[in-house]
Amino acid sequence: MKIVIAAPEGEAYFDSIDAVPGVNAVRALTPEAAAREVVDADALYGWPTAAMLDTAPNLKWVQAPSAGVDILMRIPELVEANIVVTNTRGAHAPSIAEHAFGLLLALTRAIPLSLKWQGERYWGRKEGYRLPREIMGATMGIVGYGQIGRMVAKRAAGFEMRVLAVDVHPGPGDGNVDDVWPIDRLHEMLAQSDAVVLAAPYTKESRHLIDAKALAAMKRDAFLIAVSRGGIVDEEALVDALKAGHLAGVGIDVCETEPLGAEAELWNLDNVLITPHLAGSSWQKEQRCVEILVDNLGRFQRGEELRNVVDKRAGY
Repeated sequence: MKIVIAAPEGEAYFDSIDAVPGVNAVRALTPEAAAREVVDADALYGWPTAAMLDTAPNLKWVQAPSAGVDILMRIPELVEANIVVTNTRGAHAPSIAEHAFGLLLALTRAIPLSLKWQGERYWGRKEGYRLPREIMGATMGIVGYGQIGRMVAKRAAGFEMRVLAVDVHPGPGDGNVDDVWPIDRLHEMLAQSDAVVLAAPYTKESRHLIDAKALAAMKRDAFLIAVSRGGIVDEEALVDALKAGHLAGVGIDVCETEPLGAEAELWNLDNVLITPHLAGSSWQKEQRCVEILVDNLGRFQRGEELRNVVDKRAGY
């Protein structure tokens, strides 16, 4: 079989792909090379375009190098085609969960303010300084209880936090959360949470799930951490809430439009901490992505069900 490797994620571990018997893995890390090589390919690791699909009659499987596939779901030709889409669900979860806590702890411990003072070579506590907060004993609310949400909950339990979660597929807990509530109890969960982590995929249903009403349901001194996909938060409503003094702080790794424009008001708010969509980044994650791909290559050749198959109608 021929697979076109059109994404650099995990490049340091591509040798393990070459070790799979019966696989012709062709590197095509530019759009031009990918378009040229995909014409007779059975599979693609990367991000196809509608034009590429038109020239690839043998394509049966697309492996996305990310957990989120909302970009691919915007290609009708792919959604309607008899092409299986898989993702790297689970590979990013440990890194994203750690990043979520990095943002939360930076905000609760006033680390950005200390970095500002460090730049000024100032040792002390200036007027207006507020005491940091502990997260032990606080309530963590998690929106979306998939792989990322579970990793967040596991770490929250380690910090001795109470954990609540909502998901479109509610169910019993797992030792880190008592129950996973249905999504219609979102506002109830928000009202009880001292910190909220957004770990849901981006779909038509989750777009602006955290809107003005949801933000108003949150505690005035709560923290919001967005690490899964941009667009789940209504950013205009978020700016309004922050300007009104609602919420103690916000950690953002994902935005509705990326890169975040230089004119965006979020840049100017003191209690907002922004990182440029790097929560899922780590060399361990890169290795796990390739491990999932290698596993699926073997499954594909044996005619077995692939791992992490995406429901193209649901969008995840």
